[in-house]
Amino acid sequence: MNRQIARVILGLTAVAACSLATAKLQAPDHVIYGNATIFGVDAPLGSVIELREMDGDVLARYELGRESRLGNQYALYIPMDTVDPREDGHARKGDQVEIFIGAQLAARTQVGDEGVAVRLDIDPQNMGTGPAIRVDPIQVMEGNSGLTTARFTLLMNTTAPDRVVKVNWQTAADTATAGASCTAGVDYITRSGQASIPAGQLQAVVDISVCGDTTIEPNELFNLQLTGTEDDFGVIQDASVQATILDDDDLPAIHIADVRVLEPQAGSAPANFQVTLSRSSAVDVSVDYATVNVTAMAGADFTNTSGNLVIPAGDTTASISVEVLADATVEPQETFRLALSNPQAAGLATAFATGSIVDPKYDPALTEQDETNSDGDAGGQLVQPGAIAISADGLFAYATSEAMDSVLLFSRDTQNGQLTYITAYSAGGVGAPLDGVRDVVISPDDKHVYVAARANDAVVAFSRNVASGELTLVNSLQDGVGGVTGLDGATALGISADGRSLYAAGNTGSTLAVMARDAGTGALTFVESEKNGIDDATDAGGAVANMDRPSGVVVSSDGKQVYVSAAFGNAVIVFTRTDDVGQADDGKLSFVTSHRDGLLGVDGLSGASDLVLSPDGAQLYVSAEAEDAVVLFDRAGDGSLTWRKAWRKGETGLVGLNGPRAIALSPDGQELYVAGWDDSSLTVFNRTITGTGPSNPAGNLIVRQTLFDDEGSITSMGGPTALACSADSQNVYVVANIDNAIVVLRRAAYDAIFGSGFE
Repeated sequence: MNRQIARVILGLTAVAACSLATAKLQAPDHVIYGNATIFGVDAPLGSVIELREMDGDVLARYELGRESRLGNQYALYIPMDTVDPREDGHARKGDQVEIFIGAQLAARTQVGDEGVAVRLDIDPQNMGTGPAIRVDPIQVMEGNSGLTTARFTLLMNTTAPDRVVKVNWQTAADTATAGASCTAGVDYITRSGQASIPAGQLQAVVDISVCGDTTIEPNELFNLQLTGTEDDFGVIQDASVQATILDDDDLPAIHIADVRVLEPQAGSAPANFQVTLSRSSAVDVSVDYATVNVTAMAGADFTNTSGNLVIPAGDTTASISVEVLADATVEPQETFRLALSNPQAAGLATAFATGSIVDPKYDPALTEQDETNSDGDAGGQLVQPGAIAISADGLFAYATSEAMDSVLLFSRDTQNGQLTYITAYSAGGVGAPLDGVRDVVISPDDKHVYVAARANDAVVAFSRNVASGELTLVNSLQDGVGGVTGLDGATALGISADGRSLYAAGNTGSTLAVMARDAGTGALTFVESEKNGIDDATDAGGAVANMDRPSGVVVSSDGKQVYVSAAFGNAVIVFTRTDDVGQADDGKLSFVTSHRDGLLGVDGLSGASDLVLSPDGAQLYVSAEAEDAVVLFDRAGDGSLTWRKAWRKGETGLVGLNGPRAIALSPDGQELYVAGWDDSSLTVFNRTITGTGPSNPAGNLIVRQTLFDDEGSITSMGGPTALACSADSQNVYVVANIDNAIVVLRRAAYDAIFGSGFE
């Protein structure tokens, strides 16, 4: 046989041998499946479960949750081999194997037949080690002196009925300093020992002494280590846990705020108490709470509620909800308390809060009639509304939109006060300086409308069609144009009862402009301006004082005085007005004095935002935004003012009045309305018209009702910035700057006089 033939035969033999090896059949897998738990608790999804040979080689692996159809169960597919020689990574029937959950041995078993599935629930505790023993982290207050006990609780997940479980333990330092006794710088006493859990019981305690001191320092840590069990009976689930020593020398303070809630018509409504910390904490803060009867009774008026509130580390707020219950009785306001106790990791600045339950059917001053909003009712034009004015005949209303640079015209239903949008007059449409239009007033004869445009430093005059309400531009005055001054940041307007003079507060310039009005055409003519800190040499008054950022203007009904509120001046400024019909000085002003917060007995005027005179001119009321207050001055016959009283948020019955920006009186003088910007509220005061003695003199105010946005049926009163009353005493209108809406309210006093048959 030659060499070439030999090579061919050898090649064929090699091919045949390779074909025989490839022909070895792969046996079907053996499958082990079931539940995977760790000390009785489901193993978390993502846990890796491995089946290993006794020498540690991995034969099968499964990541818990990988196959959705298996849910929380596992399945191990074990490659099988039945023909010698055995291949690496394959098992045979009868092989001893171990199953691990992560690093923990959870089962030992034998491999079964190929192509067969066997159920095996696995858990480290099934290995005959006895109960699983765990211990949770704890927190302990340091104390100012002596010893405080840090108590660890050792817990087993099942009892050992026939024997005592003994657990060895020791302390280990972290950021806290250990010592044999409480000498300087030592935070806790180092110890070691053995805890015994009696037969049939589930727990034991380990007490470690903590050293108190008065040093302000960060929270400190030490550990309790479980080092093993006697006779290896019991498996340690948590080998080391942490104790936090809470420094109680500079703790945050817990505050809880009062709550007011309308009694629901049916079922229940939540009273949500807001709990706040004075600052965030590095550890969880907790406090116990429980309701307490006052005039409201648990079970009848509210649901008895108690528990423990936890404010997580890093947070500063949380809430507690108490359900207020409906009942059929119409009744005055009732109250209950939510009491706090047992604070942990914090001090208790407020021990309780009051929950007030208000029955909306009990003696309301105002009820909601309607809400007009930008998108649904005003063609998208009522954006950032700033003011509203109602015509004397009650047929029309005019509102300003600062964002849209426009004046909106509405018709008014005299039966129910509801508004219907007609049209808008914009800066571009009428060719007038209306950028940032803020305030609007109507002349006493109902013939003309005047608006203040803050961004244009201007006042614009319109003639008014009495039948249709439509407006036609007459003229405008603009700061710095044609000798006009005092309109820098024109914000608020006031018109004299005789209709001859219009006054505009220049907020940016701290000025007050005086304009003469032509009663026939409505045209305005500039007369003069007064400026803060400046002495006008042409009048008898001195330098104007405290008129920093004027925000409101009102003219006395007798035409003798003009009063201005100054938000930054924290004051009311008094001017006398010249009454000289037909002369060039008609309507001119002379500074008289200013009444400033904190001076000469005046109190409560910080952030004076708006003001209104009583119909008889005997009292002046001022809203003070920065002080959450309403201030009353008595006005003498010569126009001079005397401070009498201030009403503040938080006083009895005053649950609103947070950041009051606008104030108004009903035409009959019976009710005073104050709009709170910060809490979107409307506070209604009953006003004493005829005094009944020293305890209730004329002009005195008594809180009657408070309305809030998103309470009851009111949903669009966010950011109330202006108020107006209809001349027929039927309606109050609230301009909601944030909600881009006008809320229409109906006076109960009107219904009492004229009946309530209107829809």
